[in-house]
Amino acid sequence: MALAGVLNATGNGKLMDRLFEHPPEIGMTTPYMYHHLIEALFESGRPEKALEQIRAYWGEMVKDGADCFWEIYNPNDKKLSPYGSNLINSYCHAWSCTPTYFIRKYLL
Repeated sequence: MALAGVLNATGNGKLMDRLFEHPPEIGMTTPYMYHHLIEALFESGRPEKALEQIRAYWGEMVKDGADCFWEIYNPNDKKLSPYGSNLINSYCHAWSCTPTYFIRKYLL
């Protein structure tokens, strides 16, 4: 809703705040979904929360040994895979660029 501009800027900010106050039961596990969350946070006037999420998701991946960013990552389930085995996950995925893209777009 925030990215589609359904609400005004104030409403989008409140919507994003509510998302973190009452997180859904099923969370996100892919950089693809986190990319859109980060964008929605920046677009909703929540840059500090966006940076917090970048650090928490991609930063945690680095702490777990990533030298490229992975196709799927769940800090609570390191072996998660959409393919039945983490051995065939992509460990150098296109969504790796999200942190640098948003830093350049919104912070420089």
